[in-house]
Amino acid sequence: MDSLASKSTPRRSAIVAAVLVACALALPAAAQAQLISFDGSFGSSYQAGGRFANAQGIATDAAGRVYVADPSAGDVEIYDNAENGNRFLGLLGKGVLQKPQGVAVDNRFHVYVSDGARNTISMFDDLSAGLALIREWGGPGQALGQMLNPRQLVVDKGGLVYVTERDNQRVQWFKPGGSNTQVPVSAWGVAYPPTFSDPEGIALDSAGRVFVSNDSPTDGAIRVYALPGTMIGGVGSGPGSDLGEFSDPKDLFEDPVGRLLVVDSGNSRLQVFGSADQHSPFLDSFGSAGSGNGQFAQPTAAALGPGAWLYVSDTGNGRIVRLRYDDADRDGVLDAVDNCKGVPNPDQLDTDHDGFGDACDPDIDNDGVANAEDRCPLTRRGPDLNHDGCADPRSRISSPRNHGHYRQRGIFRLVGGTASGDTVGIKEVRVALARKSGSRCRWLSSKGKLGSPTSCASPSFMTAKGTDHWSLRVKVRGRGSWRVLSRAVQTGGVDETATSKQNTEGFSVR
Repeated sequence: MDSLASKSTPRRSAIVAAVLVACALALPAAAQAQLISFDGSFGSSYQAGGRFANAQGIATDAAGRVYVADPSAGDVEIYDNAENGNRFLGLLGKGVLQKPQGVAVDNRFHVYVSDGARNTISMFDDLSAGLALIREWGGPGQALGQMLNPRQLVVDKGGLVYVTERDNQRVQWFKPGGSNTQVPVSAWGVAYPPTFSDPEGIALDSAGRVFVSNDSPTDGAIRVYALPGTMIGGVGSGPGSDLGEFSDPKDLFEDPVGRLLVVDSGNSRLQVFGSADQHSPFLDSFGSAGSGNGQFAQPTAAALGPGAWLYVSDTGNGRIVRLRYDDADRDGVLDAVDNCKGVPNPDQLDTDHDGFGDACDPDIDNDGVANAEDRCPLTRRGPDLNHDGCADPRSRISSPRNHGHYRQRGIFRLVGGTASGDTVGIKEVRVALARKSGSRCRWLSSKGKLGSPTSCASPSFMTAKGTDHWSLRVKVRGRGSWRVLSRAVQTGGVDETATSKQNTEGFSVR
């Protein structure tokens, strides 16, 4: 806002203020106050009765598809994005997985699933490649590389996989190794006094901190760690039912602007907190106990997809709840980064790069002329002497060459060039030629005759053929120094008046 104000005229500032006030008034009070709103729900397209047997982990990919881990069914169900109605696409891991708990998708669309029965993590290829099993690692035990009851997991941009182990009371992380393997790096949580009682959800932030939920009705907490496992703080005020407190907290994730969302299962709600850099202040909550719109029964996991869609595994109700997250104007862009809050503009187009999207910018091209009065509202290409919002017309002579030397001919076919008139275009191009006689000019007429010596500042123009690319056939008689000028006329606008090296050339005829 400061950068915009610094280059704004008083009139432009008033226009900007009016638009912002109008946008604010257009939003319902509830939409301004709450980050999350109900949008719909869907049940299993695979299970009888249309209910998920036991919806647990949930993830989305960059295409907005939804992956739901169902340990009772022994598979992961895949659904299309919200724009395509979240239609059922297929199953993952049928006959391989036994009790899938957590699911994650990396930035290459690979799908990772933790299996609580086999104590493994499975990595599958992307959907377009048929979801083939690429590799598995783990196995029951307490040693590094082994697992007991793995739960939620998260994959960072470098392919590091972090997983909570409920029965080993720890977090273990792995890195990609050679020969298509995953190598254990470290684990934490087994120190005395123990830092976990029932670790469940896990999330990473952009600063490399790790957030872990302790799934307990009596010790429900979110703990914050720095690698390789040093506890550095917490989120919320501890177990309870008040806002900012938790009961059986499960899944959690960081949104694109650093806010932490927690699935507060025992309280049948979602809670949102600010970034850890701001000491994780409580921001908002959504949900209550029940089966209606905006209600949950033992929710277990949540995932944010592209288009500001938030999906929640509403386990007790056997469904997936679809929510709008921080998107009051419903344009698919988080309001925290939306350049036109309150005005739907999914393309986020900002022609003048001033931080105001074109949909709400009163001066889209930032030329000081309000859009309603601007004949060229999307461009700012040069001088605008008449202040109509369009760059003044310009022409360029490409032939004859400046200071070129030519032999005398009866017909001279070399006068031509180009012209531009912003987005409104060029009506015509006018050309004038003169033979200089001392300090005076004899201007050439359209009939090829030279006029009497007169001022070189009073040209006699002819109309060229063409506009953006123009030419003029002329007869040049007489050796000596010559001068050629071009002047473009904008469609419905002004004449080119400025003299430059581009539209005024001198040449000689021998």
